[in-house]
Amino acid sequence: MVDAERYRELLRQGALAVDVRPGGHLDPLPGAVSVPWDRIQAGTHGLPAGRPLVLLCGEGQMSKVAALYLEDEGLGPIYVLEGGLRSLEATP
Repeated sequence: MVDAERYRELLRQGALAVDVRPGGHLDPLPGAVSVPWDRIQAGTHGLPAGRPLVLLCGEGQMSKVAALYLEDEGLGPIYVLEGGLRSLEATP
């Protein structure tokens, strides 16, 4: 779990932000790629191996579960934004 400040630092260092919210009706966070949870669960996400990934969703719960799937596939390092998008909105 990382806080909003560490999230921004990881992105500056080259980590990939991954928005795991269900697709279709939601726009990904600017600078993040949208990889809906169901694609992660199905293993059809196409995320790069060997690159740090920072997962985010609305409140952080879906990202935690998605991280377990991606870690099982050997991807990572994987970070989860604590509190999800709400934490970014609360921290300038």
